[in-house]
Amino acid sequence: MTDFVEMFRHWNAGRSQVQINEALNIDRKTIRKYLAPALAEGLQPCPEVFDEELWRARIGRWFPELVDPAARALTWRLIATHHQWIIDQLKVPVTVATIAQRLRDDHHVDVSESTVRHYITTTFAKIGSRRRRPRGVVRSSRAVRLRSITASSACGGTWTRDAVSRCGCSR
Repeated sequence: MTDFVEMFRHWNAGRSQVQINEALNIDRKTIRKYLAPALAEGLQPCPEVFDEELWRARIGRWFPELVDPAARALTWRLIATHHQWIIDQLKVPVTVATIAQRLRDDHHVDVSESTVRHYITTTFAKIGSRRRRPRGVVRSSRAVRLRSITASSACGGTWTRDAVSRCGCSR
């Protein structure tokens, strides 16, 4: 939405569509599409005043899909019917990839994993129920590289992380 606020800022300053295109690298047809409601309401550029909150409200009224991701996500209503089931799966915990696969296989919902992931992150961010769990101690990569792990192979030879193969049978 920020790009569109900036586009309207340029338009409000009296710049032409060509100048807006050159400044923001937005296609002229796109500029025309998004300026149409302002022109239809009879709005005129006013270079002295630009109220960003007013323009955000106008853009939200004219183009709700820019403000609310659910408005442009056509499959979200299909996923939303399984909302409680998704919550239960996340409590188990089940990965998002598995949830997406089960939605496709068991519930016959034709959605991609990325759509399910976006639905989950957006929906749970709205209701505030998403919490991050602490990762715990993470070793530095240097400590992991220096640590040698020794294992036995079938012929009695050994290998370490630093020297992967020391026996002839593993070649």
